Amino acid sequence: MRAFPSLGQINFAVVSLYFVPAWGRDALRVLTSPYNGFENRAHAVAAIYVRDLFDLGLTGLIRTSEILAGVKMVVAAAFLAYLIEFARALATRREPNRETIDVVLLLALAAAVIWIVPTLMHGDPDLVRLQATEFLLLVGAAVLITVERHVEQSARARASATAAQAVGAAQAAKPAQAALVALPPVQAALSR
Repeated sequence: MRAFPSLGQINFAVVSLYFVPAWGRDALRVLTSPYNGFENRAHAVAAIYVRDLFDLGLTGLIRTSEILAGVKMVVAAAFLAYLIEFARALATRREPNRETIDVVLLLALAAAVIWIVPTLMHGDPDLVRLQATEFLLLVGAAVLITVERHVEQSARARASATAAQAVGAAQAAKPAQAALVALPPVQAALSR
């Protein structure tokens, strides 16, 4: 256990600092808006895409918009939970909970895919840039955390292999030491 968090955990905290206010504010605006967020182009594109995909009516469009806003709010809350876990880990000098990181990454990547597919279908370059940037932030954090875990796991495997070799060498040296101990002392042999 390290006293300080790894680069991947710090990077994920910085990514969380972006997503908590950005997605939280967007979701709150949609959930409290009389127009259910249709003034936000990215949200409107996603809601209309889902409505067209499932052939929903006007009430279906409004419900879809609210559900998508709820998904964004849940993801923003998950990022906030990670930031709290990260702060606690810094205060107690331990690593953040891996399960929290995994769940937040999974939720965020799934939500980003939900938003990027309709945006790509719509083809608005500004929206595509925004969604691609958010998606790449999440993918970069996931890749960095995965690589760090793999490096840590291989280092642990090498350390345990080295320890096993050292124990094996100690075990092999014991019979030689036992044979030396079993010999009569040199002075006893000389005094005869």
